[in-house]
Amino acid sequence: MDRETPIADEAGTLLIAEGISKRFGITQALDGVSVSFLKGEIHALMGENGAGKSTLGKVISGLHRQDAGVVRIVAEAGHGGSHESGMRELVPGSIDDAFHAGVRIVHQELAQCPNLSVAENLSLHDLPRTRLGLLDRKTMNERAALLVHKLEPGIDVEAPLGLLSPGRRQICQIASALDDRSDEGGRGGGSAPRVIVFDEPTSSLSIAETERLLEITRQLAKSGITVIYVSHRMGEIFAVCDRVSVLRDGKYVATSRVKDLDEPTLVEQMIGRRLSTPTGKLPSLAAENGHVHAPGAPKLTVAGLSSDKLEAISLEVKEREIVGIGGLVGSGRSELLNAIFGLDASADGRVVVDGVDVSDGGPRAAIGAGMGYVPEDRRLQGLFFLLGVGENTVMPFMSRLARLLGVRDVGGERKLVADRFADFRVKTASTESLPGELSGGNQQKLLIARWMGKSTKVLLLDEPTRGIDVGTKAEIYKLVRAAADAGAAVLLVSSEMPELLALSDRILVMSEGRITGELQGEKMTQANILKLATVEREMAGAK
Repeated sequence: MDRETPIADEAGTLLIAEGISKRFGITQALDGVSVSFLKGEIHALMGENGAGKSTLGKVISGLHRQDAGVVRIVAEAGHGGSHESGMRELVPGSIDDAFHAGVRIVHQELAQCPNLSVAENLSLHDLPRTRLGLLDRKTMNERAALLVHKLEPGIDVEAPLGLLSPGRRQICQIASALDDRSDEGGRGGGSAPRVIVFDEPTSSLSIAETERLLEITRQLAKSGITVIYVSHRMGEIFAVCDRVSVLRDGKYVATSRVKDLDEPTLVEQMIGRRLSTPTGKLPSLAAENGHVHAPGAPKLTVAGLSSDKLEAISLEVKEREIVGIGGLVGSGRSELLNAIFGLDASADGRVVVDGVDVSDGGPRAAIGAGMGYVPEDRRLQGLFFLLGVGENTVMPFMSRLARLLGVRDVGGERKLVADRFADFRVKTASTESLPGELSGGNQQKLLIARWMGKSTKVLLLDEPTRGIDVGTKAEIYKLVRAAADAGAAVLLVSSEMPELLALSDRILVMSEGRITGELQGEKMTQANILKLATVEREMAGAK
């Protein structure tokens, strides 16, 4: 299937998106995109941040109303058809019509109620009632178990959803998409799922959870369900997908069989140029230019930092140094960064930034001393969704930029925002746009752009490239390395071990809230990271 005939009439075609265009303000998110999807295939949508992948998925599932074009699906018995081939058009922007046609979407951000049970979450749209009109918990739990246990038998549907791991919460969201009892308004007459859009389903999952979700995806495709798979992770695309369609700047580029592609070719389709991604140590930019600068004096010193999740953590990061933090999900990596930044009021210990003790001052003192923090969860911890993207960028520095008597320097703020957006290629209609109007990847770039400035002495990065496309990821790597070369001390948490190995000067590995070892030079390998990350508690104590 080539660029000229992206929707050629093929045997097995189930759904066609034809000539889809969608504009948000001055941003043209989709421009005449046409793609067809086969029954029972796993079809990837790929492209850089802002290319239109998620927007196309939301148009197909009825969450967005397109400005032009149509989405057609093979008509089921009883639904009629508006096309000679037995296909019918979906009503633009109608979740109900898409649901009745069997189209579902599993969102990147978990849209759930963590304080309610698994069963209650799955039944919110259609609560079963007794003859007296009371909630029928027995029926509710049985229905939920029927859906969830097809995917993961070990999930207790009566347990609070918030107690589950992110991977199991994602499985519950998939189970909800498989429900065919009624539409989201609870009006009944639902259709069995035929198409499921997965929007970055593994962005917050561990390696083991990701493997399980990919296994479930294969099961869905084998049962005849078409899976539209939106992801930046190349390994997942080559592991489970049958075909891949690439978008660039809102336009269709190509559709190919995955088995006919290699990673460099796919990357070139996405960004329009050949790109070599780092597979080993990323050299210092200063060293490349012949100016070798060894790490200097300590910029960050942590001594005896303890909390409910941490045990006597002590570490040091020098200027011009990137120290990686390795470990499995739940090892305490994110909790460590939260405690260093002052977000965990219960943490006890000493944190010093460039000679300034910020142990008891909270985030305000940390920022004042020159610390910046890109947290793992951009929605809950990172961005202000009721403020414009410009104000999001300058929020921590407004007082520094202000004139006498605290009057805002609007001109200075605009210049800072313009410079940061140019450096990080943040795609937005204007600086007044809300973060929710940006793609997930551009939200992440916005958060990174906030902190990577000259005034930042210590930079804490927790999964900084999550949700970022491969082209931008390479640029972020260079910017992180450049920040260190300029004198910053960087503490980096990443679940992607190639990323950790490429960026880090040395790596500290955590397990069960403790540092179990340090790796440098030739000892920095994936095998050694995993060995220290899985070390038993008694072994860690013996060291």
